[in-house]
Amino acid sequence: MKSFKLIPVGAALALFLAASASAYAVTVSPAGPISLTGSTTLTKSGIAISCTATMAGSVTAAGGISITSAKFTGNSLCSLVTPTSLPWSGQVSSTTSLSLSGVAVDTALGNCGPSTVSASITENSTLKETIIGLSNQSLSGGCTVSGSLTTTPYLTIK
Repeated sequence: MKSFKLIPVGAALALFLAASASAYAVTVSPAGPISLTGSTTLTKSGIAISCTATMAGSVTAAGGISITSAKFTGNSLCSLVTPTSLPWSGQVSSTTSLSLSGVAVDTALGNCGPSTVSASITENSTLKETIIGLSNQSLSGGCTVSGSLTTTPYLTIK
């Protein structure tokens, strides 16, 4: 009869958690202050408000995100879009995606959010650009948001 060695349950769980954590770990470089600028469209009650968004915050080497300020400019309705519930926090979850929680704005049409939005990440190493893409992300209050924001500095995600 063969003899089997049993791994204690705690050790097996620790091995599983270590393997799982490394499968989802990202490294963002450079860590520190970031700004994001680009076009966004907020839609509420069938009315679309297209603005230029300018945001500032920080990102950690482990992919933690904090957006501490946001401003919307462009047409006259853009000046009436006011960010609320700052800071918005999130996480880079892979080399191609992130999520941001607590996203909320007040508008002339009513409140949108707070909600969690998902975004794509596209790196263009030739142009040294990192683009954050939002595609019809739902916010509570009957709103959706889309847009394309470029980060400064250029971020690499591994």
